[in-house]
Amino acid sequence: MSERPAPVPPRLRSRFATAARLWRIGRREPRFGWLLLDNLITTFGASFTLIALPFLVMRLTGSAFDLGLTAAIEALPSVLFLFFFGGFLDRANPIRVLWICRALYVAINASMGLLTWFGLMTIEIIYALALFGGLVWAVAYPAGRASFGLYIRKGLLPAGNALFAVASSLAMMLLPMLAGSLILASSDSHGLAIAFWIDALSVAASLWLLAAVRRRGPVRRPAQESAADAPSNDIAGSPPASSLAIIPRSYYLYLLVSTVLVFGPVQILLPVLLVEHGDTRYFLVYVAQFAGITAAAAFAGRASNDLAGVIVKLLACWAVAALAYGLLAWNASLATVLAAFCLLAGASNFYGIQSLSWLQRSVAAQHMGREMTWFSAATMGAMPLATLLTGLLLERLRFAATTQWLMALIALSLLAGVVHLRLRLARAPVLQTLRGPTAPGA
Repeated sequence: MSERPAPVPPRLRSRFATAARLWRIGRREPRFGWLLLDNLITTFGASFTLIALPFLVMRLTGSAFDLGLTAAIEALPSVLFLFFFGGFLDRANPIRVLWICRALYVAINASMGLLTWFGLMTIEIIYALALFGGLVWAVAYPAGRASFGLYIRKGLLPAGNALFAVASSLAMMLLPMLAGSLILASSDSHGLAIAFWIDALSVAASLWLLAAVRRRGPVRRPAQESAADAPSNDIAGSPPASSLAIIPRSYYLYLLVSTVLVFGPVQILLPVLLVEHGDTRYFLVYVAQFAGITAAAAFAGRASNDLAGVIVKLLACWAVAALAYGLLAWNASLATVLAAFCLLAGASNFYGIQSLSWLQRSVAAQHMGREMTWFSAATMGAMPLATLLTGLLLERLRFAATTQWLMALIALSLLAGVVHLRLRLARAPVLQTLRGPTAPGA
C-alpha cells in the first residue's frame, strides 16, 4: 500500500498562495517591473561609485576624516530640504522630479570621471561635487520613495520592497568586487574614472524607464483617496482620514538613532577596512552582506500593521547590530569580519523593509511626499552625523576601539528604546491602534 505524501504545512501553503497572488498582480502591473529594472540599472552604476569615491579620497589625502566629511557634505542637504521644502513633493509630480534628478546625476558622474582621468581632481573639488550631488540626492531620494508608494499597489509594497532589497544586494554583491578589482589593478586614476563613467551611463539608461512609468500614471491619487474617505468619516463622526494617518514624530527619532549609531557607521567602517587591508579577499564582505540581506528579506516580506510591532522589530535589529560590532571589536580576521557584516546587513535590511513598508502603507497619498521627506531626513539626511562621528573615532582611536564604542552606545540606546516603548504603550493608545492601510484599497 503506497504512502500518502506528507501534507504541506499551513504556514508554507499560505506563503505559496501569497507569492502566487503577488505574481498575478505583478504581471498586471508593468509599473512594478519597470521600477524593478530601474532599481537594478541604477544599483549597477552606484556600486562602482560606492567603491571608487572612497578610494579616490583616500588616495588624495589618506584621511578617514576627509572620507567622513565628504559623506557628510553629500548628505547634509537632506536635512535642509526637510526644513525649507518639506511639502514640495506633495505639490509636484514625484516621478517627474526623480527623472530630472537622474539627468543631473549623469552630468555629475561624467564630470567626476573626466576630472579624475586627466588628474585634475582635488579634495576641494570633491567637496564641491559632493555638495551639488547632495542637493540632487536630497530631492531624488524622497521622490523615489514617494513614487514607489504612489505607483505600486499597497498589497505589493512589503513584498516589493523585499524583492528590491534582494535584487539590489545581488548587484551590490557582485559589482563592487568587479569595481574593486578594476581599481586595484590600476595604479593610476584611470580605473577610478572608468568607474564614475559606468555610473553615469547606467543612470542615463534608466531615464526611459521612469518616463514609461510616468506615462502609465499613479495607482493611488490624492484626490481620489480624499473624496473616498470623506463620506465614511462624516457618517461615523470621526476625524478626517489624513488625521488618522498622522505619523508620530517619535517614529522618526528611532530612524535617526538607527542611522547615526546603528547602521550609518558601516558606510565609513567598510571602505576604511578594505583600504587598510588592501586584500581582495575582503571583498567577500559583499557576499556576506548579500547572504544576510537575502535571509532577512525572506522574513520581512510581511509588514506589521501597528507601529508598536514595527518598533519592537527595530529594537531587535539594534540588538543584532550591537552583537556584530562586538565581533568586529573582538577580532578583525576575515572570518569574523564576514560574520559581522552579514549580521549588520541582515539587520539593516530587515529594519529598512519593515519601517519603509509600514510608512508607505500608513501615509495618506496626499501626504506621501511630506512623510517621505521626513523619512529621507532621518535616514540619508542624518548620515553626516554618522560619518563624522565614525570618522572622528577612527582618527582618534583604532578600528577595534571604535567598534567597542559603537557597541556600547547602541546598547544604551536599546535600553532607552525599551523604556520609551513601554511608557508610550501605557500612555498613548495610538501606538496600539494606528494601523497601516487606512485608505480604501488597502
